[in-house]
Amino acid sequence: MTTQVLTFTVLPALKLENTQGESCGTIRLQGASSSHIPIPPGKMAIKIPDMFKSFMSASPKINPFYEEVKVEAEHRIAKGNWTPSDKMKNIISQDRLRLFCAVAVPDAGRDELRTLCDWGNWVFPFDDIFDNGNLKDDPNAARKVMDDLLLVMRGGARDENVSAFIEIHDAVWDRVTKTSTRAVQSRFLDAMIEYCDGALEHVVHHSEARNPCLSEYLDVRRQGVGVTPVITLMEYALQLKIPAHVYEYECFEKLKRVVIDVVLIQNDIISYKKEQAEGVPHNLITVLRNGGMTTQQAFNRAGEMLDECYLEWLNAKAGSPQGTEVAKFVEGTRTIMLASLHWHFRPDRYFGEMNDIWVVAGRFGISDLDDDVQEAR
Repeated sequence: MTTQVLTFTVLPALKLENTQGESCGTIRLQGASSSHIPIPPGKMAIKIPDMFKSFMSASPKINPFYEEVKVEAEHRIAKGNWTPSDKMKNIISQDRLRLFCAVAVPDAGRDELRTLCDWGNWVFPFDDIFDNGNLKDDPNAARKVMDDLLLVMRGGARDENVSAFIEIHDAVWDRVTKTSTRAVQSRFLDAMIEYCDGALEHVVHHSEARNPCLSEYLDVRRQGVGVTPVITLMEYALQLKIPAHVYEYECFEKLKRVVIDVVLIQNDIISYKKEQAEGVPHNLITVLRNGGMTTQQAFNRAGEMLDECYLEWLNAKAGSPQGTEVAKFVEGTRTIMLASLHWHFRPDRYFGEMNDIWVVAGRFGISDLDDDVQEAR
């Protein structure tokens, strides 16, 4: 099979210009041809940090089994005994979740890619009920759902009345246990417990209307963003057998932590406007703004944090122990970050449905005019 390469073009030069008239200004695009995008009254222009730099500038490969697996995975999630919202039906019907998985593990086998795609299709509807669904401010009900999710993974017995959400994840767990080592299974269980704990803590924050400081937010967000399970599923998908002592290396732990931070920062930068509109409080830009920064300062700081992560990853890679399996793991962390970045920048991810209030052109966005801008005028 021929390996596909996903390409993405970012306009090299952009300039914000002030203009007179009905709009507050225009964004002038400088590339093969120049054009202007008007900034409507009541909106503001935000410069998004350049995330396509260093080792993240490469075009990612797509797993050769992607085309056939994506159809099977979509049919599997669609036939469950659950009734998704129209919004979630739209998300599932699009292939972006499966594409993320195909880029994250470009060298995985067909069955392993299918497992990762099934988990990816599962996690977004599941996560949505804690982000802005009916459990977003109900910690007790959320805990019951999470305990039920982890029951079989912890060795418990499942009764016959199981929800579709749980059934799908049980099937993923069953496949993981059949072909992976005990160590990978243990790490996947630990990762799912961590994810559930983080998601629950976000629910608690929401129910108490708490505004966490940056360090508190990052501690919780690193758990609830759901990257640790993806890292473990990458191990499973590539059938890696890494010696146990390697996990004790500080640089190895740093690799995993950096991947988590990169993905959450990428997500929070690009999803800020959407999550702000939906009242989702756990977003890095929101936390930085609550700490006193203007919106543009918050985006700038997020970009600086991302640059720091890129450097940390390079240093951790250089300090990693030698070995083919370790090298595959290190590369796997890079492809996860690359998959996340390109997935977030797909037009239908965060930009397609919100063109009326958030227009992305290269690295500029148009957002609602915030209080900090109004006060500065």
